[in-house]
Amino acid sequence: MFSGWDEYNLINKQLAELVRSLPNSPLGEIIGYTLSSPGKRVRPLILIFSAQAMGESAASALNAAMAIELVHAASLVHDDILDQGLERRGSQSALQRFGPDASLLAGDWLISRSIELISHYSPPVISTFASACMDMSEGELMDLSYATSQDDYYQCISKKTASLFSASAKMGGLIAGAGEEDVARLESYGMHLGLSYQVLDDLEEFLGLDQGKSSEKTSVTLPIIYSRQHEDETARQMCIKVIEDHSILAKKELSLSTGSQEMLSRLECIVDEMTRRGLERCRLQKSLC
Repeated sequence: MFSGWDEYNLINKQLAELVRSLPNSPLGEIIGYTLSSPGKRVRPLILIFSAQAMGESAASALNAAMAIELVHAASLVHDDILDQGLERRGSQSALQRFGPDASLLAGDWLISRSIELISHYSPPVISTFASACMDMSEGELMDLSYATSQDDYYQCISKKTASLFSASAKMGGLIAGAGEEDVARLESYGMHLGLSYQVLDDLEEFLGLDQGKSSEKTSVTLPIIYSRQHEDETARQMCIKVIEDHSILAKKELSLSTGSQEMLSRLECIVDEMTRRGLERCRLQKSLC
């Protein structure tokens, strides 16, 4: 999806180097398995592009981008433990391959390494990173409690998913020393993108579309909430509009930002890449529920 960008290859190179440096041990095997699975690297790309848009180099933001990717990888491992995940990114989940105890410890190691990577940055960057991690944990707990209303759902996904998108963009601006207004616009961009992405992910699951992942647990999502009040087709159209609206708002924040237009255009491209194909599939597919 993003393989044509040098920054994407830079992130993958750093991940490969990390995997090669892992200890030759059972824990190292699990971490290597987790990090070697293919991924879009969206969150670290958002961080790097946000920093570059505001005048900083990719190299200066790379460790922060790696911290974001590692804590995201840890969240997926822990999410599979909570949801009894069977498949992740088209492959057997770490939970299924190595068991819950070993997977939990691997996730803890990834979080610890992310802390080491982020520790060299300024206090505002560290604080933003820590707040996002805490929000993700709270969001996971909200997800376990089964949202019953639209407000519950939005609170859950704002913390569980969108918080890391938002923090990635904000951290890039902070690392570059951007002005307060630009940092706020980047943060809002990430939040709207994260919300759009999660609603799309939930809609694809509702429609029975293959996502390369599966789990035994089913969350109460926006499509399910809408379908309790409307026909499935109406619920689908309502979700599509929500996804489109948040995508538009994410792009609007970028249009009001200052900085490198090339990098702001790349951030806008991420919005399209994260939503366009999924929306096309959702428009064509009728609900299997």
